[in-house]
Amino acid sequence: MSDRLIMKLMEPLAQVYHDPNVVELRQTRSETFVLEHRKADLQQLEAPGVGFTQIRRICQALANYNGLKFCENTHPKLSVTLPERHRFECLIGPSALTGLSMAVRCKHPYEVRFEDMGLGQKMIDYITEAMAKRWNIAISGSTNTGKTTLLNKLLALLPANERVVSCEDTPELEVERFWNGSALFASREASQGAGLQTWPQLFDHKMRISPDRIIFSEISVQNAYSALNVLNTGAKGWMCTIHADRPEMVVDRFQSNIDLSGGVATPIRGYFNELVDVIFHITRFERGVRQITDIYEVKNEKFILKNGKLQ
Repeated sequence: MSDRLIMKLMEPLAQVYHDPNVVELRQTRSETFVLEHRKADLQQLEAPGVGFTQIRRICQALANYNGLKFCENTHPKLSVTLPERHRFECLIGPSALTGLSMAVRCKHPYEVRFEDMGLGQKMIDYITEAMAKRWNIAISGSTNTGKTTLLNKLLALLPANERVVSCEDTPELEVERFWNGSALFASREASQGAGLQTWPQLFDHKMRISPDRIIFSEISVQNAYSALNVLNTGAKGWMCTIHADRPEMVVDRFQSNIDLSGGVATPIRGYFNELVDVIFHITRFERGVRQITDIYEVKNEKFILKNGKLQ
């Protein structure tokens, strides 16, 4: 199936999310969308004809296009990137109260400045220096706070000839300009994705291709151990994003993800605190405003910025 056919099938959704001010399109009820706009209130929108049957067709087509499995009874969840790079996530069946939980996280071109994230020149210089010194950096925040946007902003500070190796299960990182780099993709689940490697297999590969920097997108149960294990190799310039309400909770989130993976239940706090240099925490406020509110130096157990105030 071609991009053109996919876009034709997606048209009822695309005519809504093509608006560059739309951050996310959601659907949990037949023929009704919920839209999150950039710096605006949520909006409920009627979507005639876009019912469960249409969404099932879309899911099946996207699964076939991406070489994935989708079946309401055996594989009811689908996570893919659309041709325009928007992220499509859908769950159909009894695991959702209404039988449907769908969201399209939009990736419209949008130039974000550090000033837009609430930073003054002193903190901008701090971040620039951290990148130049190849510090190991974690970016934390709740869901939909702009963690990946911030990570891409940090990547934009690097020269194009850096040997950047990125590791994702959904393409979101802007790494195409690194002509000496390598973008790697893992399967979200062992049974999904023909030809895709598992996270442990990717770990073995990336350590054999001489990376200057190893970049993980979102830390999950599947990749937390591999991401942390990279640090034990002496890696510098390591970066990742992770869901956490506070920067001090990042190590606990890593620990819980590793524990849930069924891996070796070894306490990681000391290990993490020794190898991760700094955590940038981003917060989402009303009307979609997103700001870097905290900068926490892990090794020094010290806030440089806390709740938006210099320390």
